[in-house]
Amino acid sequence: MQRDSSDPCDTQSNGTNSQPYIVCRQCPEYRRQAGRPLPCPGPGSEPGAPQAPGDAPSTSASITTAQDYVCALQGSHAICTCCFQPMPDRRAERERDPRIAPQQCAICLQPFCHLYWGCARTGCLGCLAPFCELNLGDRCLDGVLSNNNYESDVLKNYLATRGLTWKNMLTESLGALQRGAFLLSDYRITGNTVLCYCCGLRSFRELTYQYRQNIPASELPVAVTSRPDCYWGRNCRTQVKAHHAMNTIFNFVLLLIDSEKQRSVEEGLLPAF
Repeated sequence: MQRDSSDPCDTQSNGTNSQPYIVCRQCPEYRRQAGRPLPCPGPGSEPGAPQAPGDAPSTSASITTAQDYVCALQGSHAICTCCFQPMPDRRAERERDPRIAPQQCAICLQPFCHLYWGCARTGCLGCLAPFCELNLGDRCLDGVLSNNNYESDVLKNYLATRGLTWKNMLTESLGALQRGAFLLSDYRITGNTVLCYCCGLRSFRELTYQYRQNIPASELPVAVTSRPDCYWGRNCRTQVKAHHAMNTIFNFVLLLIDSEKQRSVEEGLLPAF
């Protein structure tokens, strides 16, 4: 099956482009071709140095940075993993000056341009942001629980009846993460960690599972809690089938697979259904 090249999650490029003549919209060549005047450098300044803030092209409001930067001649560029457009590679510079907007995900290290000057890809929700500010979109709860649509709908209905959104759930879950009540497989991630959409969605799913796990059975409909338990719990391979999911409990509280059972599966003594 051919992949959609516009999906940033499917891109494996490291974003670094070594072509000497690549031009971005902060290059002098681009400004000359577009008929735009170059920012007037101050005394003793050189190309490649940030100028006074002007009409910033960025659509991101989370971090302010001098957007009248002018690239040095044949300066280094990075390719945004989302829109595939070049931008000045100022990642090393940011290590010395945190006022420069982040240009890469802290986890996968892929470059993204949203915080730098606003990503231009149609449909981009904001491909890079602090985890607590990441826009995951209205469909982020679809299949969020191990691709089990029925259990995911149970969660969506629970939130809807209480007037809560996925953003409310994320905020509450990040608070639990900070307190140590929730855990992420990557211990480096906090609410302020700058993540791309894909890494953010992955961490969001981990937190969502723990959020669902902590919902008391008394707050769920009887139709949900009265189902018989599935022996394999979250490890069930048939939970994606609607009939099985609707008629058995996913059982978040006990996960329905204890350490001995898990060990037996890993050793091949029990089949992993």
